[in-house]
Amino acid sequence: MGHQHADAEGGTVALEGVRNFRDIGGLPTADGRRVRPGRYFRSGHLAKPTEDDRKNLATLGIRLIVDLRSPADIELDGADHVPDGARWINLPMTDPARHSDFWSDMKKGNMAVLRDRLGDGKAEKAIAFDYRDQVVSRTANHAVLLNSLVEADGLPAVVHCSAGKDRAGIAAALVQRIAGVPDEVILANYLESNDPERRYRPNSDKLAMRPELMELFAPFLEVRAEYLQGALSMMDTNWGSFDAYLADGLGFGPEKQQRLRELIVED
Repeated sequence: MGHQHADAEGGTVALEGVRNFRDIGGLPTADGRRVRPGRYFRSGHLAKPTEDDRKNLATLGIRLIVDLRSPADIELDGADHVPDGARWINLPMTDPARHSDFWSDMKKGNMAVLRDRLGDGKAEKAIAFDYRDQVVSRTANHAVLLNSLVEADGLPAVVHCSAGKDRAGIAAALVQRIAGVPDEVILANYLESNDPERRYRPNSDKLAMRPELMELFAPFLEVRAEYLQGALSMMDTNWGSFDAYLADGLGFGPEKQQRLRELIVED
């Protein structure tokens, strides 16, 4: 987490106290161009940046922080550090990895109850359901997110959740698709959250993880291609097409899509 990491297709970033912070810049588009570096960053929460992290965020010139966490997440993780000159907006999304009572359930939960709730593939099914549901149930927030990026002072932006893998992963995939990044590249970029130095770990100072919980908890620590594929499929089918999802579901029609491409794709 604390060293520079060159993504396979994206930019090189180095933050010590912010998990899974990365630039989507450098990703190829289907028409042979690349996403512009330094425009859109995805990450975990910004509650505990080091002094060097704060300097690096200032150097990046961040103008917008989009926090996808719930109020319960913010209480657990802490409030974001917001760089000077940046504005912060909160667009709570359903968390595919946990809900507001999740940590208390894990702390106090009876193992038999937790096995019944999470075992035998139930955790994976719940996460997969929530990915698809988020596309349908959070259209208003995804619309605000996209509109905020094309407004004045909307970029450079950091769009984040708690761990920077699920809610931030869906948002990044949406932006990458509009930019023209092919789905196989989007999926590979999403799966980088499984890299050991990016991988999510529970907030250990708030949650004493008992060893016997770890196996049940494992699905919440990783990302899987089928989760994001389910969300992308919902974008394509629930409104009839991806274009209809953008125009009808999000009110983000062709002119706004073109504006976003102009802002984040190299000429």
